[in-house]
Amino acid sequence: MKKILPLKSAFGYALIFMMIGASLIFNDKEIILPEMAALAVGCLIHEHQAWLAKPLHIFLLPSITAIGGFMINRMDVNLAAKLILAVMFVLLTLRVFKSGLAPALATGLLPVITNATSVYFIVSILTLTFILAISLYAKRQALPAPMVSKRQRPQDNILYIIFVSAWVLICAQNGWMYIAAIPPVLVVGYESMHKEEYTFKMFYKQVICLSLAAYIGIQSLYFLNNLLLAALVDIIAVSLMMRLVSFKLTPSYAMSLLPMVLHHPSHQYFYWNVLVMAVIVLGAIYSYKNFRLHEQLRVRLARVIDKGEEV
Repeated sequence: MKKILPLKSAFGYALIFMMIGASLIFNDKEIILPEMAALAVGCLIHEHQAWLAKPLHIFLLPSITAIGGFMINRMDVNLAAKLILAVMFVLLTLRVFKSGLAPALATGLLPVITNATSVYFIVSILTLTFILAISLYAKRQALPAPMVSKRQRPQDNILYIIFVSAWVLICAQNGWMYIAAIPPVLVVGYESMHKEEYTFKMFYKQVICLSLAAYIGIQSLYFLNNLLLAALVDIIAVSLMMRLVSFKLTPSYAMSLLPMVLHHPSHQYFYWNVLVMAVIVLGAIYSYKNFRLHEQLRVRLARVIDKGEEV
């Protein structure tokens, strides 16, 4: 295991606490961006190679998707349509920039699920991602040589949109919108969809980490009457949890902070909601990646895409 530089760790955690502190100063929880915790830890501590390949994208893509999600949230359509449009917009943005920066999916969905209306939301995402990107450029020589992310298959993106849209519509039909689009789960699903190999071990550890992080986040928020203290407990507990299960999953940090920005998250049911959505959504992706359905759908979509290009 690579030795983690204390300075990088300190700066990554400081960025998270600066965000929480700003929300307290301005008395606006829309300043809190849970996915910034995943970005800071993933870039500065875990050194996620695909994210480090293009530091400019750390600022550009989450900002674009957050602004896009903010505008979609102002549209006069129902919540299910907003969520599907937000996912489509994010995937189109990632496709245009040829990027696999999965946290951009969460920043695009967040203003929709929280019904963000404050300009502080936009200011927060622009400021925090800019600081993170600048820090990566400043430390670029100290970082390991970045690896260019593998080219993603268009048919996997199309199938991901189909899976998510079907899930959102099922939830809308049955009144389950509270589990229709939990951003960290969809981020993990997006990353899993593009893995060359998605094993059952990865699947169940993802479910465990996301569910336990949700439990940690809702309990710390419920029992501690201080967001900064709750965030400190969240980061320490999630870090220990991932060491215990021997698995790195940076969206777990975002999951632990997510209850801070949700409107009245259920203390009794939030982590069960995460568990149900993670099992169903990630389970569908696992089935697609590991059974014959995988190759059949991929070949058929590839043929459709090829025919479209010929026309």
